[in-house]
This record gives sequence, structure tokens and C-alpha cells, in this order.
Amino acid sequence: MSSLRFLAAMLAIPVLGAGAAFHPSVRRYGVLARAAVALAMGTVALTLTGLVLTLAGVAWSLPALAAPPLVVSLALGALWSRSVPEPRPAFRPSRRAAAAAGAVAGLSLLLLGWTFVMSGATSIDYLLFWGVKAARFAQVRGIDVGLLRSFYFGHAVPDYPPAVPIVQAWGALAAGRMPWRLVPVTSALWLAAALPLVCGLLRRRMTDDGAAAVGAFWTTALAASLAASISGGNAEAPLLFFESIAIAGLLVEDGEGEGRFLPALMLAGAALTKVEGSVAALLIVAGAAVRDVVEGRRRVFARSLPLLAPPVLVVCAWFLFQWRMGLQVGYRSHGSLLAVRTEFLATILAWIPRELGAGTYWLSWAIPIAFLVTARPVVSRLFPALFLVGGLFGFLVFDYMHDATDPRERIGWTAPRVSQPALSACILAAGIASLGGARRTHAVRGATAKPPRP
Repeated sequence: MSSLRFLAAMLAIPVLGAGAAFHPSVRRYGVLARAAVALAMGTVALTLTGLVLTLAGVAWSLPALAAPPLVVSLALGALWSRSVPEPRPAFRPSRRAAAAAGAVAGLSLLLLGWTFVMSGATSIDYLLFWGVKAARFAQVRGIDVGLLRSFYFGHAVPDYPPAVPIVQAWGALAAGRMPWRLVPVTSALWLAAALPLVCGLLRRRMTDDGAAAVGAFWTTALAASLAASISGGNAEAPLLFFESIAIAGLLVEDGEGEGRFLPALMLAGAALTKVEGSVAALLIVAGAAVRDVVEGRRRVFARSLPLLAPPVLVVCAWFLFQWRMGLQVGYRSHGSLLAVRTEFLATILAWIPRELGAGTYWLSWAIPIAFLVTARPVVSRLFPALFLVGGLFGFLVFDYMHDATDPRERIGWTAPRVSQPALSACILAAGIASLGGARRTHAVRGATAKPPRP
């Protein structure tokens, strides 16, 4: 029964952010896609509420944690529901495409869930600190500042953003204890939740059959990667959820007049999930801004600021909490920022590709890269994704260059996990390039037509 209560609490998080499902830019999508947006809003709101309650000295309880997000969500939902949504036909791929894509994606998710059930891909970090933080937060009914401040808890990166342990503690409060075996299984729910929204976004640039095909490949590749990188119970699955939807939203946006509520919300969630989420947010925003400049769009700064502000504000909220509670403010790096070492650079450049098998013998990378090359896309349209791919690997190389000893062991542990958002971005970019109008020429019934406007 405790496991069922934990699962019910996880499934209730979209209720906390249900107002986001009524935003004008979201109401065009199907019910499951809108539920994914509500999940994102609920996660961000629940995390910020946990910080505020601990700062105020209020003990956590289910009503105390749920009330502020519900009130804000209902108010925003009432405000946004007054607008008229853009009409959008239902997602209806052909029977053959729907059956094939559904079978492939469904089987991938089932196999991923079974791997988590059998503990074959349970993260060591979940056992060392993600789950420990959640269990302690639920036990003390608040963020355990004493634990985070303890010298003997230094191995557990106490400066990491708090979204994952707060969400897991929410479930533990509902369950009455920490269901250690069940928590990793919920990692598969993040991938499953993202799929309808990813498909809903992709079909704005391609046919329903094309969106189903890309969505099925995306699901299969990332399910294999999550299992192979041993990511059950840690922050990788939610980080993929947030970053993938943010990238998809920016790749398919129509032009200057479109709001950026959805990618901004997702980037805020990414920044609250992992340190790498803040790096990714900067890279994605930079890619969108450079694309807008190259394509001659107006008000680039004015459009980039609302995209960048939410992740910056939520990180500032976490830093403010650290300062107010007497914790070390900011994120710790692996040594001094500029103390880079070059003696292992050749090893780093050779070893990172060796760790990118992603559970598919590199096929998850090779196939989208092949489609990207053969599609001959207008590269600038893919900058939000490509900036993340290139920047993330540059960040990894820079980080490993701080190691005083041979970094191959650390690369083996971290590169398969940290590279997953880049894999997701590569697949989405390849889908848009091949099927979504980002080609230099676009064949239509044997003729040559211009690609759709950005």
C-alpha cells in the first residue's frame, strides 16, 4: 500500500500544475501532452514551495506542500482559459504508422520499466545521495539543512539543485516511508510523459506519420540509453524530460510572434534538476538567439530574455536559500575553474566517444547523424539543438581537464549519463532536418517547393 500511495503522489504532481495546461500556447495539444506541461509546472512549483516552507520554518505536509501550487495554478488556469486556443487537428497518424510506432515505443518503455523493476539499472547515485536526501527530507519534514551542512555528507554534493529529492520526498510523505525499490521505476514515467508532447510539437513541422516515427525512435534510443547508463532513481530522466521538450519547442516555433512559455518553463525545470541543466539552458538560449540573428528576426534580445529569465530566477532562488540557511552558496567545480590540465587531453578526446554506445552499439548516434548529413538542412534552424550538442561535449572536455589523474574511470561513469540530452537533441534535430521542412530543398509531388517559414 505504501508503494501505491507513493505512485499516486507522483501521478498527482500534474494536478499541482494543472493551470499550465490552459496556457494559450498549450491548449492546441492533446490531453496527454497538456498533462506533461502540467507535470513540469507542478514539479517547479512543488520545488519552490519546499524551499519557501523550509525558509519559513513550516514543517512539510501534503496539504502544506500542495496548497500554494494549487492556488497559483487555479488562478493562472482561470486567467489563461479565457483566451481562444489555436485550432489544431487531432493527432491521427495512419493505422500502419500508429501501430508500428506504438509497438516500438511501448515495448521500449516496458523493457525500461522492467529493467528498473529488477534493479538492473538502479543508479549508484540514487543510493548514495538522491534517495538519501529524499528520505531525510521526508523524515524531518523539510530540507535537512544540517545534513547538507555536515562534513560527512560532502560526498553527496549538497549544493546540487533540489527538485529531485523534493519530488521524491513528496512521494515518501504520502507513502509514509521511502519505497526504495519503487522509486527507480518512476524514472520511466518521465520518458513516457514526454512522448505525447514531443510528438505534438514535432507534428507542427511534419506529418503525423513522421512525428510518430521520430517519436518512436526517440523513445527507443533514450530508453536504451537510460538503462545502459544506469539512470534509475537519479536526475537523468527528469532532466531529459525538461531539456528535450524545450529543444523541441524551439525547433518548431513559427516565428517572431510566438510566445515562449513552454520552453521557458522547461528550462526552469532543467535548472532546478541538475547543475548541467543550467549549462544546457544557457546553451539552448544562446542557440535560439544566434539562430534568430542569422535569420534576420527582430527583437532578438527581447525574445531571449523571457526564455532565459525563468532558469536564472529559479537558480537564484536556490542560491538565496543556500545563503539564508548558512550553506555554501553556488555550485562546486572539480578544482579551480581555470586550473585546467592538458596532459590527459588526448585521452579525454579518445575516451568520450568510446562511452557513447548508449546501449545500442552507437546506432542511436549513428542513425540521426546520417540523417542530418544526408538531409542537407538549413543549419541555422537547428541551432537550439546543435548548440546543446556541441556545447555539452565541450563542457565535458573542459570538466575532465580538471582531473589530476587519468580521467578514464570518471568518463566511464559520467559521460554515458551526461551525454543523454545531447543524444536527444541530435535525434530531434535529425527529425526536423529530414521530415520537418529544414531541408535546403523540399520535394512535394515531384516538384521543388520552398520550406515552410521559420
